[in-house]
Amino acid sequence: LIHFYKRMLGFLSWTIWTFGALPLGLAAFVVYRKVTKPPREPIQKKDWKKDVVYLYQFPLLPKVRTISPFAMKLETWLRMNDIKYENIFTLKFSRKGQIPYIEFNGEEIPDSNIIISTLKKYFNKDPEDAYSKREAGIGHTVITMLENHTTPTGFDYRYGHHMPEFLECLQVAKFYPSGNGVKMWGMIQPYGTRFRSYLQGTGRHELEEIWEFARKDLVAISEILGDKPFLLGDTPSTVDCALFGHLAQFLYIDIGFPQREVLVKECSNLVALVERMKEKFWP
Repeated sequence: LIHFYKRMLGFLSWTIWTFGALPLGLAAFVVYRKVTKPPREPIQKKDWKKDVVYLYQFPLLPKVRTISPFAMKLETWLRMNDIKYENIFTLKFSRKGQIPYIEFNGEEIPDSNIIISTLKKYFNKDPEDAYSKREAGIGHTVITMLENHTTPTGFDYRYGHHMPEFLECLQVAKFYPSGNGVKMWGMIQPYGTRFRSYLQGTGRHELEEIWEFARKDLVAISEILGDKPFLLGDTPSTVDCALFGHLAQFLYIDIGFPQREVLVKECSNLVALVERMKEKFWP
């Protein structure tokens, strides 16, 4: 009986530590770091020029240019609309904790979708003007599904379950500033990705079920594309930039993505679209 009580007390102590003292300690540490951290400068580029977009994104890598599909989408959109920009390669995130982000006319703007919306209004350049509201709505819907459902399955695959192969394929340690930092990232990221995926709900499914979610998304987009040169018609629009940025990750990072197999075997028109966008804006 005494042994049982000792075990119970031990269990209670561990529970209190895990769900009480440990979280409180972590929270206190975070608050301390925020309080003692020097205030962030409003912008990093002090000698900015009017109407030039300063695009902050991860350092470049072979095979796929960037590990961020959002940066690839945004940079392609800037090229498509002939907007002057300069790249600033960095590992520093925006004030919202996002990358890519831009500085434009002395203001930091995070999030690729907010950036595109802001620049559309400022420069009065909107590739969706070539299409009806219904067609533009289809493009918006595809982007939303792609970025909030399809692409996270790719992050699950490469970060959650194939991180060593991902880092090796792109030679990240060679091209990023800190090899030790990349090594540490490789150790920590899989646990963070799987935990986040579990909390979000996707990670509660079997892997084969997750890959099937992605397959259905890709096949649906392929059906919308049909035999058109671009998703909405004869001219490229924002959704084509998004498709290029996100699908290029599956096609050009050779680590056995199940999504790549679907693209090659069942969605050849999407593969052709990616190549078409590459030739047009990344010759």
